[in-house]
Amino acid sequence: MSKFSAIDFTRTQIELRTPAKRIACLTSAALDVCCELGLEPVGYLTKGIAGKSEFYGELANNFVPLGSWIFPNIKAIRSLQPDLVIGWSFPHRFYRRLLGSQIPFYLMGGNGFDAALRRLRDISYLTNRVSQAEIVIDNFQKRLERYRNAIPASAYKTVLFMGGSRINSLSREFIVETNIGTFGSIIQKFSNYPWLEPKGYNLEPGFINVSLQKILLVNPDIIFVQTYPPGKITLSQQLANNRIWQQLKAVQNNHVYEIEQLWHYANGTRMIGLTLDKLMPIIYPEISLKKP
Repeated sequence: MSKFSAIDFTRTQIELRTPAKRIACLTSAALDVCCELGLEPVGYLTKGIAGKSEFYGELANNFVPLGSWIFPNIKAIRSLQPDLVIGWSFPHRFYRRLLGSQIPFYLMGGNGFDAALRRLRDISYLTNRVSQAEIVIDNFQKRLERYRNAIPASAYKTVLFMGGSRINSLSREFIVETNIGTFGSIIQKFSNYPWLEPKGYNLEPGFINVSLQKILLVNPDIIFVQTYPPGKITLSQQLANNRIWQQLKAVQNNHVYEIEQLWHYANGTRMIGLTLDKLMPIIYPEISLKKP
């Protein structure tokens, strides 16, 4: 077995003769890992988080655009002659054959914080950055411990992460992140998070559809909302005149917060940490939380 090897989410073994240096990222999770490991990819998506100051900032201008997440540009990827391409199991497994066997293609997947750590370690094996990965993981565990020590269980608030579009407003069924979702698996360590993954088959693990009636039965203290297209009106505004929505404690106390595309991005250690630092003071403004 090669020294630089890993088994990806599709159980495909990736073996490299030398550590990967020229890396093409087809998902924000891949970019998150590269950033944590101190690697600068040669290519990334046309749109994404690369240009944010917390990631690569102006350096992102050096990345070759590789199309969109759902429609990557295979010709552009090949022209880069990458040592490693990193994508997500869906939809990128369908592009593996198009890239050919000569280009190593690691497919990510999985839900929850533990899966994020596995992805980080796997890429560290393929890039010879194992020591960097362990430093990142150790620092993150210390960050979680600081938050855990700062918030007594008696102070835990009930939190909800929900999202949807105008279609969800009409159907009255909303997308809720479960306890096995990447951020749900973390926030449940510091709050009451009763949105449990159902047993058995779930079309999209980590997310469930929940009605306002069921949300009212829980009646969370804090609600974080993500608005999906189409439409420019935020989901919380769309629900403003809904009688069930108006009965929610979080709505009555003005504890509903619209957030960015958290669920699309918060699946790597860097973005999870940034999101924690942003949202925890909103949930617990009365507690002094020092950033790790």
